Amino acid sequence: MHFVIFGAGGSIGSAVARRARLSGHRVTAVVRDPRTLSGLPAGTELRAGDILDSRSAREAAAGADVVVHAANVPYPDWSRLVPRMAENALEAAAAAGAILAFPGNVYVYGRPRTRPVTEDHPMEPHTLKGRLRLDIERRYLEAHAQSRVRVVLPRYPDFYGPNVTNELMRPIFEGALSGKPCRWPIDADRPHEFILIDDAAAAMLTLVRTPEAHGHAVHVPGPGTISPREFVGLAYRVAGHDPEIRVYGRGALRLYGLSSRLARSFLEMMYLFEEPVVLGGRLYESLTGGPPPATPYDEGVGRTVEWYRTHR
Repeated sequence: MHFVIFGAGGSIGSAVARRARLSGHRVTAVVRDPRTLSGLPAGTELRAGDILDSRSAREAAAGADVVVHAANVPYPDWSRLVPRMAENALEAAAAAGAILAFPGNVYVYGRPRTRPVTEDHPMEPHTLKGRLRLDIERRYLEAHAQSRVRVVLPRYPDFYGPNVTNELMRPIFEGALSGKPCRWPIDADRPHEFILIDDAAAAMLTLVRTPEAHGHAVHVPGPGTISPREFVGLAYRVAGHDPEIRVYGRGALRLYGLSSRLARSFLEMMYLFEEPVVLGGRLYESLTGGPPPATPYDEGVGRTVEWYRTHR
């Protein structure tokens, strides 16, 4: 199969590119400037393209069997750019006659009513970003129902792993290597769920080749819950340091937000650290015939520390 991946320089995009290429698929990695890409397997095709430009997106996706929309932008730009990227990815996949694979998250549910959350949980997002994501998912699933495009929609918890360098994970692994304190929002002892980025990519490829999963949102949980304090402790011990975690609350974030658009835009998502969403994965198993990949935390954290060590 020919995978065309928008956002191939990001965490899930690069992971899908690696997994697909090492599985023998043809992979075209699409970014604005291919010179910025590194670490992808030999034989990966690099192509300049802009998902914010509908014509460029269609041209980049021509000939694809699978279009992966993994492009993202910083939180402050979501309302302006995320809907346009989503529409262009849909048009590009439809024009190519390709499967459209879109990594989902838990924002669409809002505050969890159950534990775990299953795919039939009410979708009641109370945040701007949650409403944006829900609108995109509904448009994609409607396009699938209308036979415009086949949609693969895995829904994940928080990513960690190689090339996951967001503001949640980077301080943990950089702190582990330096021996300096790291930070975590709200509550470091409340059970949370994470998924290794390589497991997320492997699950997406499995769902792509499972026609019964097309047109459905399918949960891909991690290996279980773990407290952030335990997660941080794993990273620090692998790196050879004693863990030290500093918890900050809404007040500190509001103060930081006086000078940071990113902090202000993160504030509405703080509920996820007060009431974490834990995903149930029975639908995945019933559709694919096996459980989702779930690397144990000690192994995954060790691999992540080594990646950060070699990319400092």
